[in-house]
Amino acid sequence: MAMRTKATWVAAMLALAVPSAASVVKVDGELYVKAKNTRVMESSLPTANVVTVLQPGEVVTWKGADPKDKRWHQVNTKSGKRGFVFQSNLSTTAPNMELVVDDKSKASRKVNPAGFVASGAAVKALSPGAVEYGNKKGGNHQRAVGQLQGLERVAKDVTPATIAEHVKEAGLFPVVGASATAKSSTKSPAPASKSKGGT
Repeated sequence: MAMRTKATWVAAMLALAVPSAASVVKVDGELYVKAKNTRVMESSLPTANVVTVLQPGEVVTWKGADPKDKRWHQVNTKSGKRGFVFQSNLSTTAPNMELVVDDKSKASRKVNPAGFVASGAAVKALSPGAVEYGNKKGGNHQRAVGQLQGLERVAKDVTPATIAEHVKEAGLFPVVGASATAKSSTKSPAPASKSKGGT
């Protein structure tokens, strides 16, 4: 057997031997969410509604793989919601939630990750170093920095409720959880014009 064929064969056997997170936990065992904004879906169908959104470190109870699509796993959340999560978003070990930052005094300090994420800093498009680099580079780099900073300013005013309202007004498929789904609009719909026969 050629060396390349042997290597391919060994790699395939190792891939089959490495268990997924769900395969090493028993039904009703606990798994951890490992990806930010993990969606729990009503079913494993691509058009399914979102039941809730989970964050890294949240614990779910594993109920088994979907018999129709083994990539999706049924879970119960701690709040009692039930749905399906894509298997790569689950782990048998809790993610490392320690976040250490250096402030201007060069002293390291621990930061609450939930507070950091809620502050918006975790999703900021550009760090101060990136802004400085782009501005020094000039040309298209500087223009891109300005455009991204403009988008950051606009994004501050966008909330799940405003997204849900836009989705409703535009007639789009809702992709946010029930808690953020737009309530009926305050605008009353325009009355349908009635045809007055022959006039």
